[in-house]
Amino acid sequence: MPHERKEVAGLSVVFGAEPEPALTDEMQFLRWRVSSLDDDEPYTDFQGAEVTIRRDGEEFGPFPVRGARRDPGLCQTRHIFTAAGEYESILSFRKGEEEESHTVEFTFRIRDRATLELPPRKGGG
Repeated sequence: MPHERKEVAGLSVVFGAEPEPALTDEMQFLRWRVSSLDDDEPYTDFQGAEVTIRRDGEEFGPFPVRGARRDPGLCQTRHIFTAAGEYESILSFRKGEEEESHTVEFTFRIRDRATLELPPRKGGG
């Protein structure tokens, strides 16, 4: 998972898309690995976690964010992107029973799958 790290509300949040490279028309996971800045332990007490995705000023979502099974501190969404380009993920959440909502934004790129495809073989062989 490519790593871009930001700090928010006493937490370290590392963002990435999987699989890489992120391509159009493929199942894509957006993932956030969250740990406490105090002790570097996985943080799991998210409340109301959701993500909004923005591209060229248009917003999609919000989408619910779910914890990954058997991987504490990892939360994710899954999507199929149909257009190549630069996107932003805006993750919003509350910590435990706190009232305050926190957000953290990451920019990522979706590549056109066709740019990786080879042309068909000619001559049948």
